Amino acid sequence: MLIFQHPMYRNFKRFREIIRVFNKYGFALHHLVLFERWTFPPIPKQILANPPQLNLRMALEELGTTFIKIGQILSTRIDLLSEDYCQELKKLQDDTTPVPFEEIRDVVEQELKAKIEELFSEFDPNPIASASIAQVHRAVLKSGEKVAVKVQKPNIEKKVNADLEILSYIAGFSDRLKIFSENISFSELVAEFRKNLTREIDFLYESVNALKFRENFKEQEGIYIPQVFPRHSTRKVLVMELIEGVRLTRIHDCHIQGLDCQLLAERGALAVLKMIFEDGFFHADPHPGNIMVKEPDGELVFLDFGMVGAIDSETRVSIVKILLAALEKDASRVVAYIEEDILTVPIKSTVGLRLDLNEVLERYITADLKEMNLNNLVTDFFYILRKHNLKFPAHFVSILRALVVAEGTGMMLNPHFTIAPYLEKTLRKIFAHAMDYENVSKKAFHYLFDWKKLLEEFPGKGHEILTKLASGRFNIKFENKELEEIGKKIDSISNRVSLSIILAAFLIGSSLIYTNYQYLKSLSILGILGYIIAAFLGITLIFEMLRHR
Repeated sequence: MLIFQHPMYRNFKRFREIIRVFNKYGFALHHLVLFERWTFPPIPKQILANPPQLNLRMALEELGTTFIKIGQILSTRIDLLSEDYCQELKKLQDDTTPVPFEEIRDVVEQELKAKIEELFSEFDPNPIASASIAQVHRAVLKSGEKVAVKVQKPNIEKKVNADLEILSYIAGFSDRLKIFSENISFSELVAEFRKNLTREIDFLYESVNALKFRENFKEQEGIYIPQVFPRHSTRKVLVMELIEGVRLTRIHDCHIQGLDCQLLAERGALAVLKMIFEDGFFHADPHPGNIMVKEPDGELVFLDFGMVGAIDSETRVSIVKILLAALEKDASRVVAYIEEDILTVPIKSTVGLRLDLNEVLERYITADLKEMNLNNLVTDFFYILRKHNLKFPAHFVSILRALVVAEGTGMMLNPHFTIAPYLEKTLRKIFAHAMDYENVSKKAFHYLFDWKKLLEEFPGKGHEILTKLASGRFNIKFENKELEEIGKKIDSISNRVSLSIILAAFLIGSSLIYTNYQYLKSLSILGILGYIIAAFLGITLIFEMLRHR
């Protein structure tokens, strides 16, 4: 690779800024502590006095758009970060100063290939909201519909891609040095960030999601999804129906007449449960800021479809089994199901995990599910997973978090609301549907089809195996990944030992030559050359040890 094509060359100033900010807040890759008092690089006393989660939030805020979004994504990863980090990162503010209208006009006209006046009969130059990636303007289409126009700010895509390129480089370096826990791959995290951020800056992805949600909820009473106008939407411009209403964050300040908060909480919870367990396509962040109450009819309106999750029917059934077992306080079945269907790494101590889970389930699962706090249960559940170094797929974490957020949203409307009774009812309904005659017969048909294929192929395959056995041409290939890893480690250790012996030989030989023949110029130069070779071998050995530690 040519040096000018390297990401660190293209984005060197930004790379240096990222390292400087993380150093400033105490998150250097390595800090040298001297005499238990000083650090190098130096960290301000005020920063050292702060909790680390606060320093992380301030560092991400200072680094801007990409890192704020990454922090918001991390705040949802309760399987990776402890509760105090997640709560602190939720405070990250995405509100920013809007860019001048002329720049927004340029983006709209370039994307839609026409003048604003040709597309809209009205277009308010003052935004009604401004975030780090986009800002939203009121407008009226030529056909008369009132719309909200979401416009991506100039050069945002370029900045985000540059930051992600730098993070990918740092991630690869960090993983080689094993700076993080063995169960956390920084490269995998950055790949997830890239996927989420790439989708968030592509408004066509959001428009497709909105259309799908609108289709799924077209017959659901009390739930409304705004209309999308695909002809006026592109990767950087999204035109949706303008909703007149109140966000749930301000619902208690508006005193809407005839508002039934308990009914709204129930509708919101049932909508999220429908998304997850019936549709397999769900809003991954149903917090109060993303939900409105439409006036005057009081319907709940879901907004912002950039973060969504999707799961297939088989995974849904697996999750239903796990959650039902949890609600029945059956820790053994929970462990068996997650080990069989969900976990991406093996359980080291099944007994320890079962005992820890049993303690949590006994603590939180009550006879009256109306008294159960799902947030505390899920928080302790993921604490146990971190304790046992277990790793879950991101979609499973997203589902549990969506349920917790839905319960929190309901509690904002009614402080006594809990999602558990509605969750149990939905789970039993889905499980019963999976076990009904139509579904069971469909699965039975697929199994019979597979057996039919096996019975048809068995005689030919059996004859082929017997022929090879009779002729002595039957080979069995044995492959053990663990033995391969052990072999690689032994080779690595052998290379280090050999390099160390050669290094010691050069040092001793060079020292003998230099001390005994320092007045003979030709021989003393040979000793100095030996020192140089020894220094080079020493540096090579150190890097090799760091890279494979």
